[in-house]
Amino acid sequence: MTINPRDYDLDELRKIARQRGDRENGNGLGDGEMPDPANLDVGLEDGDEDVVAGSSLRSGLYRELLPFLAGDSQEKPYLGTLPETYAAEFVVFEWLEFLLMHSGYQGADEALAYYESIDWITEDVESDLSDYLLGIDESATNDSNDLSVDDHMLSLVYVAKLAAMT
Repeated sequence: MTINPRDYDLDELRKIARQRGDRENGNGLGDGEMPDPANLDVGLEDGDEDVVAGSSLRSGLYRELLPFLAGDSQEKPYLGTLPETYAAEFVVFEWLEFLLMHSGYQGADEALAYYESIDWITEDVESDLSDYLLGIDESATNDSNDLSVDDHMLSLVYVAKLAAMT
């Protein structure tokens, strides 16, 4: 079963991920305990050796998100303002370059609008990021690809990193 993240709220996606992990390995975690990301079932079917690298990436993304997900104080929008530090600016450009390389200008701009629509970022942050996007060299863009679930998950990691810097 494939999951389109646009059809679900972030909390619902978390719940689905936890259910998949519990169903496969019966880890017996109590309520409130976070599962080990290395043990999460990420939708592999029997004989799908070709996607092991993708599942490794997804496990790494879960691992990076765990500190962010464990905090009960996180409320939407996750990123209300862009931090005004050099390190934060570096993360912003790294994220936008990633989006450009994977989906081109139009795809990156649509992704930012989508993140604003699901309250990962505010309208002001989306506007600022779109302005930054215009200043990045277009030679390395890939206009023909759509972003995958893993790409959106990596974007959430970037949002979490930026939110931690505010």
